[in-house]
Amino acid sequence: MQINDLFGAAAAFETVRMPDGTEAAIPAEHAAVLYVNEQPAFRVVCTPQLLPQLALGRLLTEGWIASAEEVEQIAVCAEGLKVNIYLNHPLTARRAAAQEVSSCCTDNVALGSPVEVQPLRAVPHLDLQPEWVDALAAAMSAGLPLYQATHAVHSCFVLHEGRILCACEDIGRHNALDKAVGSVLLAGVPLSKCVLYTSGRVPMDMVRKAIRAGVPALVSKTMPTVQSLELAAEYGLQFVCGRKPPLTLKEHT
Repeated sequence: MQINDLFGAAAAFETVRMPDGTEAAIPAEHAAVLYVNEQPAFRVVCTPQLLPQLALGRLLTEGWIASAEEVEQIAVCAEGLKVNIYLNHPLTARRAAAQEVSSCCTDNVALGSPVEVQPLRAVPHLDLQPEWVDALAAAMSAGLPLYQATHAVHSCFVLHEGRILCACEDIGRHNALDKAVGSVLLAGVPLSKCVLYTSGRVPMDMVRKAIRAGVPALVSKTMPTVQSLELAAEYGLQFVCGRKPPLTLKEHT
């Protein structure tokens, strides 16, 4: 896969004067449109960092691709406003045109996807060790740089074979997860041997992303919904919820 990123990254936050006269570090929002084979697919509002990883992760977790091997090139323009993803095959048209669906995560929008998305499949099994969950919770408790500066972003950690492989931050919990998934794909590490940890809420859409990523386990700082528990159980996703020190581990499989 070829990555041509002319944008790189911009400042993730600025120190601004608030209405009450105090100064505070505030996250920056950045809007970009993701194109697949020159066709507009998603509008994302995100922290202006790791745009190739975000694009790659978004295609996988939204079911546009089944693996990174389908992607030939990701190109980001100099302003970071347009991200082109080129696949090694044409998109499969769906029978009926999709509606635009706004996400509850910032101002993200699916731009009327005309493609047939990948079906959900059972995830592989992994013996989830309690010390792995403890390590993820401890890393979340310590906080990442952008969160430490602003206390206004979400985080997603990836654990592989007992060690934290990568950690991503974003103003949106969906974006943070997609950036983490994309980072793993670019590193060539099998997601089937990874554990995801998210700081955000875990309704069905977040569980669906984890299932499409093919990870065996999802750990969350917060609690699930009834429907997200049911979806995780249906596809064999190990789901550990409400896990932050010093709370007691609550595990659902």
